[in-house]
Amino acid sequence: MKPSETEAWAAVAEAFDAIEPLDSDAREAALARVEPDVAQRVRALLRSSEQVGILDALPEAPPAADPEGLARGTRIGAFAIDRLIGRGGMGEVYLAHRSDAAFEQRVAIKLLRLDAAPNAALFDRERSVLARLEHSGIAHLIDGGRTDDGRPWMAMAYVEGLPIDAWCAEHQASLAERLRLFRDVCDAVSFAHANLVVHRDLKPSNILVDANGRVHLLDFGIAKLIDAGGGTDTLQTTALMTPDYAAPEQLANEPVTVATDVHALGLVLYQLLTGATPWGGTGGSLPTLVRRMLSEEPAAPSRMAPPQAPVSAGRLRGDLDAIVLKAMRRQPADRYVSVEAMAEDLRRYEAAQPVRARVGSRRYRLGRYLRRHWIAVAGVTAVFVALLLGAGGIALQARRTAVQRDAALAEAKRADSIVQTLTLMFAQGGYSNDLTLKQTLDESALRMLATLDRSSRSGSAVNALVDLYVNLGDGKGGYALAKDALARGIGADDPILTARLKIRLADTAVAIGAGEEAPPLLDEAAKVFAADPERNAADIQDALATRAAIARRARDYDTAVGLLTANLDAAERAYAGNDSALLARYNNLLVYLIEANRLAEFEKVFARVDRALAQPGRRDLIQSLGIEQLRGAWALRKGDVARAEQIATDVSARRRRLFGQTPGLATDLAQLAKTQIAGNRFAEARVSLAEARPMAVRFLGERSIPVIVLDLAEAQTLAELGEAAGAQAALGRARATLAAMPPANPLAPQLALTEAVVALKQGDKVAAQAAVARGIAGFTAMGPAGAYGLQAIKRIEARVRALPARAE
Repeated sequence: MKPSETEAWAAVAEAFDAIEPLDSDAREAALARVEPDVAQRVRALLRSSEQVGILDALPEAPPAADPEGLARGTRIGAFAIDRLIGRGGMGEVYLAHRSDAAFEQRVAIKLLRLDAAPNAALFDRERSVLARLEHSGIAHLIDGGRTDDGRPWMAMAYVEGLPIDAWCAEHQASLAERLRLFRDVCDAVSFAHANLVVHRDLKPSNILVDANGRVHLLDFGIAKLIDAGGGTDTLQTTALMTPDYAAPEQLANEPVTVATDVHALGLVLYQLLTGATPWGGTGGSLPTLVRRMLSEEPAAPSRMAPPQAPVSAGRLRGDLDAIVLKAMRRQPADRYVSVEAMAEDLRRYEAAQPVRARVGSRRYRLGRYLRRHWIAVAGVTAVFVALLLGAGGIALQARRTAVQRDAALAEAKRADSIVQTLTLMFAQGGYSNDLTLKQTLDESALRMLATLDRSSRSGSAVNALVDLYVNLGDGKGGYALAKDALARGIGADDPILTARLKIRLADTAVAIGAGEEAPPLLDEAAKVFAADPERNAADIQDALATRAAIARRARDYDTAVGLLTANLDAAERAYAGNDSALLARYNNLLVYLIEANRLAEFEKVFARVDRALAQPGRRDLIQSLGIEQLRGAWALRKGDVARAEQIATDVSARRRRLFGQTPGLATDLAQLAKTQIAGNRFAEARVSLAEARPMAVRFLGERSIPVIVLDLAEAQTLAELGEAAGAQAALGRARATLAAMPPANPLAPQLALTEAVVALKQGDKVAAQAAVARGIAGFTAMGPAGAYGLQAIKRIEARVRALPARAE
């Protein structure tokens, strides 16, 4: 902050200390003797020191009639006064109820006091601000007007709750719960900023938490419209704000921006974590406090946390200290650029990722990386050394002796275990701009290709790496690697390994839409495997699975299901000891049955699945979680919504416990939301989607198919909840992404279904009917795969028919 400001506040402090103890007449005489600028600031501070926020000091007992306020039963608009709630800088707040017989409703009525006429413009602006903020975390405006004596009033949603710090203390909230509540506050403030509103008076007493643990942001009395220009008297608002939670620029009469609210949120988080404020407990007058805030940096939360602090100093030290202090930096440009950026850093902290507040050292970022993936780093090093030295043994050269078969089986289990473990580790690495295991894989694969030769050992390494790419869902990466390796002749001395590599190339070609390349590759591999069907049984099953995938892509479900069903016994024998391969076969068959709408055949397949999953350790494999989600999808299609939701809940919890945040967890939460939507549990669906989407974006990218699915589900959910603006925003994101894709996209009918719901909830029958027609045509064109969607849109169609036509 500018030295001149600090010096100016020194003069203000000296004058304030001399004038504050005087009575009103003596104050005015003393103020007349000091510099005009100093006098202005002292007057503002005197008003500020004597006033509190409306909810900062509640009456000890609700009076039946307050001689300075409104008597019980007084009517304001359609409401009758019940009691005084509080009195603050501009007005009074009363609890009231709607006095007509239409319906019951309790509200908080804010009324400008008779002696606060100079603040009428601020009061009117608060009403204007609230009228544009419709958010579940902001107490919304219900009504407003003027009383008979000309005073403006507004009726807001009444929130029965405790200030966020008091709620946390009463409930002995954990660190995770405190951070969750704070992120909810950030979401509400971020929404206000998106609507060009800066709150300017964020503090715990203006953030209430209700009995259900939901936050509600209150009191936009001195909020500023970002695009409203500079017509506000800064000294007037300085008198009305709470100095302990003010930003330096507010105290120094400098421009207020979103960074001002970021600073206040840093102070709120400071208090939630330590139970104290950085400037509290030090004594001195208000100007002295202001001077310190302008000239000093606050102490780190870990240094201020007392022994009985809500969060121990040890847990605060490091990332949380850095996040809070970055939010509270004196220069606005040095803080987080937005409230969302601060919330994202907290999410990164909880995911054990490097936080942006600690920018700089490679050592720090590497430390966080190793902490998050210490097993993975060791595993990656070990597996590449093993593959290069030939210890992987993935190319099985077993002969027909019992001893050799047992050794081969043990080696297959070990190899599968390595690939499974690395799959999980890479998936948890994410796809951010930080150093990731995915980057390690890409770089290592390139280095290996340059050093590998025609030997069996080299062929084993490439096949393992392609498997890893496939398991991570990176079909393009696997395809490029397999194609490059074949072109270089890697592993060409071993015909079996070369044939396996051709199967993997065919498999990835199908996955990326180049299926026309697959049949010749499969035919070439089949000739090699046919020389020893017993030894190559698993490879023959792999090739058969790829042929089934080709048929599925062509929507020839009878062929796809027929190939897998007819060979199920053989697959179980061939994959004995290779748990992931066997479960993958069951998974593929179940997916094809769902898409073919052949639900009657599910029970027989699940009987086999359950026998397989009864083996120790199999239920915790990644593939088993996918199969359980298919069990839930089966229940949902049968109409057993409660069972489907229970399965989705259990799978999400298991994956979270076993693996933490992964792309799979985002998919699990999306499935959970789908079951909640089917059960009309839209509020719960909204919570599931709110967690799933950032995770999916982080791992898979903003334009990925899972993110589109989540956006469509969010649009439908918000529409059903009556939040039209949010529904349109989510729908717009999905439309924009889908517009860049081929027109025959299988998500097009789902887009139409969502558009129908949004139009339905907005009462636009014509638009809803048109969307229903598009959806029915799209789902019908999908054949059996569209059967479930067709049922869903038929239900929407019935609701649309019941909708009255919109009056022109």
